[in-house]
Amino acid sequence: MTEGLEIFGKTVFDVLFIDYRIMVVVAIISIILFLAGIYMQLDKWGRGVPEGATKPAGAWGTLKLMFQKTFEKGIGPALGIIVLDVFLQRRIWRRRKTEWLMHMLIFWGWVGLFILTVAAAGAEFYGPFVKGTDFQFFADFWKTLELPNNIFSYMLVGGIAIAIVRRIFLADVPPARFTSVDWIALAGLSIVIITGFWAQGLRMNLGIEERMLVSAYETVAPGFFNNPVVLFHEVFTLLFCVAYLPFSKLFHMFVTPLVIMINKGGYVEVNP
Repeated sequence: MTEGLEIFGKTVFDVLFIDYRIMVVVAIISIILFLAGIYMQLDKWGRGVPEGATKPAGAWGTLKLMFQKTFEKGIGPALGIIVLDVFLQRRIWRRRKTEWLMHMLIFWGWVGLFILTVAAAGAEFYGPFVKGTDFQFFADFWKTLELPNNIFSYMLVGGIAIAIVRRIFLADVPPARFTSVDWIALAGLSIVIITGFWAQGLRMNLGIEERMLVSAYETVAPGFFNNPVVLFHEVFTLLFCVAYLPFSKLFHMFVTPLVIMINKGGYVEVNP
């Protein structure tokens, strides 16, 4: 088994917890499905005829229209809407405080973990291709991400817990919003979090405190590399949080901010 993937004489993905070939294939499939899903959504939104037009805008026309509407009054007003209505979600705060807390925890928990994942992926390539170092650069960088990873993960846990409690015990969720799609989203996120902490627990119990080469995993902790729990977590997270995202209820986390920006801060209903 090779340590990692060689690209132009540089090696990447040589300190993963699962076989890099599995990770690369699943990642490529997930990204393709994600982009296809985004295109399908844009195409669906573009089937209507915009005011003053004579034909549907289509997918690319819709994307262009979004940018035009968002920045129609300049960058300043657009940034104000982005900060207050997207980042801080003030409209939900004005409506229901518990719902606001739930949205903030899930939104920023997911976004935070996504940003850290992208940063880690970038570090995989930055080390060998820019700094000319070996796997140790990524190993050190990954170590610095552990604390924020845990923080964002616990934020997701809190948001999911509030969502479940609201739907079961509280009366502030309109009955029309009780759908199977809600539970699929909550179940999927729960699986991601549970298996993630489970995999982390396995790693800590086996004494793996840092990233190391694949061959070293086999020596230090036989059975950890490609462990079924770790493998399932990595694969399921990519498929659920990336590939399935444009087709899921979670997509409203991105659609709603877009609608708010296009409406220049106008009120928009947000499904919890």
